Amino acid sequence: MRCNIKRIFTLAFVAFGATLVLLSLPRDNFGREWDEAPRSIELLQYGGKSPAENAQRSARVGPQMSFQKQPNPPSLLRKDTGEDPFDFPSHVNRVLLNKLYRFIKGRDLEALSAKECHQNITLAKYWLKTKQKSVPTRDSWEKFYADIGSCSVYSNDRLVDDLLTDLNQAVIKAVHIMDGGTQAKLVFTFENDKQAVFKPMRFGRDYESDPNHFYFSDFERHNAEIATFHLDRVLGFRRAVPTVGRIVNMTSELFDKAEKKLKKTFFISPAKNHCFVSRCDYYCDTTHAICGLPDLKEGSVQVFLPDEGVVPRRHNRSPYRRTYSKKNQIAEWQADMNYCTDKVKVKRQYAHGRKLLDLVDLHILDYLIGNQDRHHYESFAVFENLPSYAIHLDNGRAFGRTDIDDDDIILPLRQCCVIRPSTLSTLLQFYAEPQSLTKTLHASLSKDPVAPILAYKHYVAIERRLDKLMSFLLECFKQKPFERVVLTEFHNKNVAEGNVEEEEKSEEDTGDRKDEKRTQ
Repeated sequence: MRCNIKRIFTLAFVAFGATLVLLSLPRDNFGREWDEAPRSIELLQYGGKSPAENAQRSARVGPQMSFQKQPNPPSLLRKDTGEDPFDFPSHVNRVLLNKLYRFIKGRDLEALSAKECHQNITLAKYWLKTKQKSVPTRDSWEKFYADIGSCSVYSNDRLVDDLLTDLNQAVIKAVHIMDGGTQAKLVFTFENDKQAVFKPMRFGRDYESDPNHFYFSDFERHNAEIATFHLDRVLGFRRAVPTVGRIVNMTSELFDKAEKKLKKTFFISPAKNHCFVSRCDYYCDTTHAICGLPDLKEGSVQVFLPDEGVVPRRHNRSPYRRTYSKKNQIAEWQADMNYCTDKVKVKRQYAHGRKLLDLVDLHILDYLIGNQDRHHYESFAVFENLPSYAIHLDNGRAFGRTDIDDDDIILPLRQCCVIRPSTLSTLLQFYAEPQSLTKTLHASLSKDPVAPILAYKHYVAIERRLDKLMSFLLECFKQKPFERVVLTEFHNKNVAEGNVEEEEKSEEDTGDRKDEKRTQ
């Protein structure tokens, strides 16, 4: 009997000790509620030593983030405060403006602008001409695809407005998780079998990013996608993808139409609101659930570009990409003002044609919206004999802070000192007033179904950044003559023209291998 008691006691002690040891071991999915969530290339660029370590790190980020109560869609409140959105001092520096006018005196910017695009042809006309192939135009999606141009994503405002209406009102047939993203996004499939991406609202319009958080772990904002589309349009770029606001019913439009793995993540919160978690690399847990009040949710709906198998695109690694590292936060281009001359203008893809000017346009837009998260950009590869342009995609981390201006974003302009005549003309017109950039933007945003889109404090930040942008332009004009700053195309005579596509693909592959090596 004594022997049996000793054995039982010994076994219980060993079991207790083993339990303590197991509990003390690190868990690969600590803080994660949905195992085997889809992983993205973007997450691997952020610098962990292994997928498990990355998962632990991304899980730890979540609880640290300040997570405000999710409010009702502002458009449903119908509250007119009578506040004047433009009740702030003008940032126009008349002395600066007059100096700029002196540098461009006698130059016809409108005539120069007409020379920027040698052949502006739509996809429908290009395919008919080169392949004797017709493009269907049965709905607003197909009409938009047919109108994609060799110089801009769209040119027909009426077609885009019709598409925005359909994105906002079309009946949703199915809802799927959008795999491969860092944050919760859904794919809507409509009754016509066309698709769009839905980014749900997390915060109210007044929310500001935490200054202690990195740009690559910041929350994405649905209204940033909407506002950037409108600002891109107002600036005349027309290279952003059509995006509109929409309020959906969490039950009838999401849960009832959701795929099985998405439906499993729905729950009722203690406040009796309908919520879902989805699956993603960041913030897909109950702490950061997407909740309605009680079952309505606002979000942005962005049209899918045509399938890459039909309308191919290139994925270009930006030469002004940030480090995406916590330890080494300063990239080479941030420390060397000769970076553009020594490292960018000598690359074949930027040494000839429109690409360098596209890059400057993109960073002008990013500077105005405060977007630090620009590591890659896409371009159409369907117009085989015509130069491609940068598509202004992925702007969800814009409009995060109104109190600071990250002047590093505009370094491509300051270092390269080149700008398109059309871009210069547009910026000058808005800067000189009477119709300011933010007044024009506000009028455009007011047409969106979920307006107001931006808190008015963002207008102050945009005008302040425009003022600084014009001062940076003045610096360029002081350094170089007009003919070397204002260009319809850039050409570096010291670099031979060659097979740009091969060099682009080689550089992209090399860059991606470096990213993978660093994260191993």
